[in-house]
Amino acid sequence: MRGRTNRRSRLREGASARRPLLVIAGLFAVGTLVTWLAVTHLAYATGVAGTSGHLGVQACSWSQTGGHRYPHCHGIFRSDDGTVVDPDATIDSDLPVGSTVALRRTADHSYEQIGLDATFGWLALSLFGLVVLVLGAMAVRARAAAQDSSRALSVLLGVLVAAMLTSAFIGGVAGMAESF
Repeated sequence: MRGRTNRRSRLREGASARRPLLVIAGLFAVGTLVTWLAVTHLAYATGVAGTSGHLGVQACSWSQTGGHRYPHCHGIFRSDDGTVVDPDATIDSDLPVGSTVALRRTADHSYEQIGLDATFGWLALSLFGLVVLVLGAMAVRARAAAQDSSRALSVLLGVLVAAMLTSAFIGGVAGMAESF
């Protein structure tokens, strides 16, 4: 009986030792995924990537999924240089029918809105991904019981959180200003 008890306690100790490693791996995975996704969209929102053009909004519809309603506006997209015309362009945003809005066409032929609200919104999400990555680095340092760079990581974390909140605020204000 004594051998079995020792084996069970060793298994429990091994599982509890692996749990922090799973949390750290999860932080790095989520941080990397969120940062990659947001930086990709940020490149389109700022005009660094994609094809710039305008969408003439002809109609909008709404779909319902899981108790939420989602807008889909359709129209003709024309690139600024005239090389791309998409008569079946669709963007998942609520836009006024009859308006013409500036968009970027992405590599997968979807469309992204441009402007301050989109730019600062994606920037805030990019910074959130970096915050999660820094938390992962702090967890690694705490697990290694290293105190020499914990202050630097704490300062970096504070700066990233402040920048993220500022960016989200500016994006929200810009989005509200554009809706009026």
